[in-house]
Amino acid sequence: MRRLLAALLLLAALGGGLGALVGVRADLAEFLPTGRSPASTFLFRELQSGAATTLLLAGMEGAEPAELARVSRETAAGLRASGLFDFVGDGTVTLGEGEQALLFRYRYLLSPETRPEAFTAAALRPKLEALLEGLRSAASPLLARFGFTDPTGAFLGLAHAFLAESRLEVRDGAWFAAEGPPRALLIARARSGAGLDAEAQRQAIAAFRAAFEAAKPGPAQLLLSGPGVFASEAAASIRADVRLITLASGGLLAAFLLWRYRSLMLLGLVAVPLAAGTIAGFAVTALVFGGKVQGIAFGFGMTMLGVTVDYPILLASLRRPEEGLAAAARRIWPTLRLAAASAATGLAAMLGSGFPGLVQLGVFAGTGLLVAAATTRWVLPWLLPEARIAARPLPGPIRAGLGMLRGRRRLAGGVVLGAGLLLLALGGPAWQRDLAALSPVPREAQALDGELRRQLGAPDVRVLFALGPGTEAEVLAASERLAEAVAPLLGQALQGIDLPSRYLPSEATQRTRQAALPAAGMAQAALAEAMAGLPFRPTAFAPFLAALGESRALAPLTAAALAAEAPTLAARLSPLLFRRGEAAQGVALAQGVRDPAALAAMAQRLGDPRILFIDVKAETEGLLDAYSRATLLWALAGAGLVLGLLALGLGGVRRTFRVAGPIGGALLVTLAALTALGEALTLFHLASLLLLAGLAIDYSLFLAGDATDDTMGAILNCAVSTLLTFGLLAFCGTPVLHGIGLTVSIGVASAFLLACAMAPRPLLHA
Repeated sequence: MRRLLAALLLLAALGGGLGALVGVRADLAEFLPTGRSPASTFLFRELQSGAATTLLLAGMEGAEPAELARVSRETAAGLRASGLFDFVGDGTVTLGEGEQALLFRYRYLLSPETRPEAFTAAALRPKLEALLEGLRSAASPLLARFGFTDPTGAFLGLAHAFLAESRLEVRDGAWFAAEGPPRALLIARARSGAGLDAEAQRQAIAAFRAAFEAAKPGPAQLLLSGPGVFASEAAASIRADVRLITLASGGLLAAFLLWRYRSLMLLGLVAVPLAAGTIAGFAVTALVFGGKVQGIAFGFGMTMLGVTVDYPILLASLRRPEEGLAAAARRIWPTLRLAAASAATGLAAMLGSGFPGLVQLGVFAGTGLLVAAATTRWVLPWLLPEARIAARPLPGPIRAGLGMLRGRRRLAGGVVLGAGLLLLALGGPAWQRDLAALSPVPREAQALDGELRRQLGAPDVRVLFALGPGTEAEVLAASERLAEAVAPLLGQALQGIDLPSRYLPSEATQRTRQAALPAAGMAQAALAEAMAGLPFRPTAFAPFLAALGESRALAPLTAAALAAEAPTLAARLSPLLFRRGEAAQGVALAQGVRDPAALAAMAQRLGDPRILFIDVKAETEGLLDAYSRATLLWALAGAGLVLGLLALGLGGVRRTFRVAGPIGGALLVTLAALTALGEALTLFHLASLLLLAGLAIDYSLFLAGDATDDTMGAILNCAVSTLLTFGLLAFCGTPVLHGIGLTVSIGVASAFLLACAMAPRPLLHA
């Protein structure tokens, strides 16, 4: 017993030390694939670290509009003061003096209205008349400030383009939803790079909630959404599910094993191979993948290592009365070794899937299985050489039921045939192609996100164009070519498109606009003609003439200069124009898309290597399909390897198929049941089926020979332990965990029953 306690303490220390040294990475980017085409590569990179991942959307409701406006303004002020946000929009967004000066200085280079005809007498005359009328209105101070230096209105048009939100109402200096109950709206973008950092996202969300509480909201409620909120809620949901299931399944498993074996020692025996396999799998995965173990791969790897619970149970249950553990281990080792090797070989399918998360999962679980089996064979007998652990006899009704089931091969064949016909009638298993369906975020939260996006005018990105990579000038030039090509489709195939060149024209365009500015003499003559008969002093527009001369001499504006001098303006541009390493990259977001096919055809006609059309839904569905097909093909290849290994170990094709029959039958029954229940298969269902195959190999191998009542009881104990360990996952709210639990539960039950039915009939009276 002392050796067992020492081993458990040593394993705990090793596990803790390894975890502290290597750690588990929670960055989902390392679990996702890199893509199999330029479109999917760009898309997944943006999903992992794009500017959209830092966006937070908020609604405030439950109070009078004036109070909501106050809370919104004070919350926004708190967010700006926190230093954690690049941009905060709430209806009070204004340009600072420095930003106004920059935009005013570059107004003619940035404005799309800068054309030669804009400076003719015919074009200037109505502008001057409007200015004269405005000077007699409440807008007089603003027009007096800008009108004589910029009678064309280029500056005010640019400011509106950068700051205005056409879908929003402004009340008391706050944005409000145009429809429905009073709801103040606010949008914020966390600091650049926060999308890569789960801790930075957590801090941004905490700062948002703290700023809202500091505004003393009273009855007002905060509705917060965005990718960071989703990630936080998903993590919380998974943690809650795992915590509940771990406590419940751990308690039930311990109670069951204590009832069956009446020994605390068995719990220690179960823990040693599981811990050893986990530590070995973790260490090898960290070594193979450069010290990085993905959290999801670790979690699911632990789940798949649940098969190792069977090994010490089989050792203790199949020990004969006169045997010690060492002798029992030697006797069952050939079968146990074949079972573990076959299960690990089956997991090799994950290595060929090409899906990074599944590759890590295959390495982790395959290594763990082999180490756990070796630990059961050589370490457990050394820890407890004289242990005398035995299961109590099965209750009479269960014993009788199992006895009636043995040898019913026709019944087993009928069940498998029925499952196959049912699966055929249902059209085969359905595949889940929608990433959103796998999200642990509740449907209500997803609906709120969509509602806030519609009210704020934030893009619900379904269709986009990737621009570049290249230099900044090349990306902006591509943006302008796209704007020209998409113009005929506006109002038909789509409502609008947000382009980086809308905020920062290319250098060539800025140069062209400079060339469109009239020379001093021409400008003065046109202005004099336009002023004829109007009560302006002859020198009133001297600042305008001077500004034209200054604009002709300006160097083109760049993104770097914009970021240094105008952070509010740069915040508008940064999600659409950014750097990836040494190259610039851009994004154009299509809005209100009605005909994606027309946009795809337009992009194909352009044939521009720096303009890539991306239908996000179609691309993700295609990518999931590709990885699912690849994983399925590798799983079939793995099944072939397992059959070969079984044939080699069992020494005959007939015995091989006798063992493989319950395994294949269990997989078929599971697929038919999942399809009948309306479960669409994902990559994680495939991983669960591989786990199921590993469990079924244990049952089938040990019941294929001279099975006794003790063997039946041992396998029943293993099956119940697995159901208590993983079956409860079927009750999880997290779709992925629910799918794994349901798959394993149906599969384990069918694998056990089919293996019993396929057991040789002479064992009926053994």
